[in-house]
Amino acid sequence: MSAGWGTCFRTVWFNQWTRVLACWKDTIAVGIQSGFIIILNAITGVQVAILSGHISYVDGLVFSSDGASLVSGSGDNTIKLRDVQTGGVVKTFQGHTSIVCSVSISADHTTIASGSWDKTIRLWDTQTGECYHTIKQQNLVHHVCFFPLDPKRFMSVSDSKIWNWNISGQKIAPEYDGSCIAFSPDGTQSVVCNKATVEVHSSDSGGILAKFNMGDEEVGCCCISPDNRVVAVGADQIIYIWDITGSEPHLFETLNGHTRIIYSLVFSSPSSLISASRDCSVKFWQIGTSSTDPVPADPECQGHSAPRPLQETTRHYKSLTDS
Repeated sequence: MSAGWGTCFRTVWFNQWTRVLACWKDTIAVGIQSGFIIILNAITGVQVAILSGHISYVDGLVFSSDGASLVSGSGDNTIKLRDVQTGGVVKTFQGHTSIVCSVSISADHTTIASGSWDKTIRLWDTQTGECYHTIKQQNLVHHVCFFPLDPKRFMSVSDSKIWNWNISGQKIAPEYDGSCIAFSPDGTQSVVCNKATVEVHSSDSGGILAKFNMGDEEVGCCCISPDNRVVAVGADQIIYIWDITGSEPHLFETLNGHTRIIYSLVFSSPSSLISASRDCSVKFWQIGTSSTDPVPADPECQGHSAPRPLQETTRHYKSLTDS
């Protein structure tokens, strides 16, 4: 069997939940239940390293724009800034009193934003490790995300609202109803999801570029392809691929293979999507193109196999510096 449109061509199994993904070029970071971060090659799926340091699950994960740093947030209430080259922890940020479920780093690498179940957003100086601003919310903060092209602006999700902020902690317009956001890799567009309704916005004007509805499905995670042509949304255990290039967005692919809720989605290229699920797997999908030299499809995507333990890796990094 060969992989064409909408085919899962590789599955990497773990012995625990895979909770969050981050991507930079050909490197994929996977945050898992135990607190480890698994580094995979985005092309081959081979494990490159295991990063330790957290003592509870990793729920927030993001690379810096230059790929030199990796920021993680955890159920141990801490944030860690890592050097990707060495795998070592450069700084640990402490101050949250509950789970850190989302992290983001500004385009100029000077500020980390974190969102927590303690109902706060915190802004951290990456050089000093100090929290210089705390924004109190009325409910859990599920997501924070810096604008890719503007290091002085970020968005947050709390209490079914999406807010815009500056790094002084001041709320700015616009605001939206919603529970899920994602930026395009080039920073020109954002995806805003409100239950079953998905809107693609211009990052500059905030205007709606595309809009579609998922019917009875409620979106749990989303991402937009590097060429800004398609939006992938995860609803329960299914991924839906929408083409947004025409005058009317249309659903052109439904990806089945996961057996439990999908937690995270990332594009590694315009035609390669990666998903992480509570079923303890990370799946690699070929989408949006019919390959003239197709790769073999993964037969495990046609049915569920029991989770496998982590395979041996070529490197196992410890936290080299934890200051």
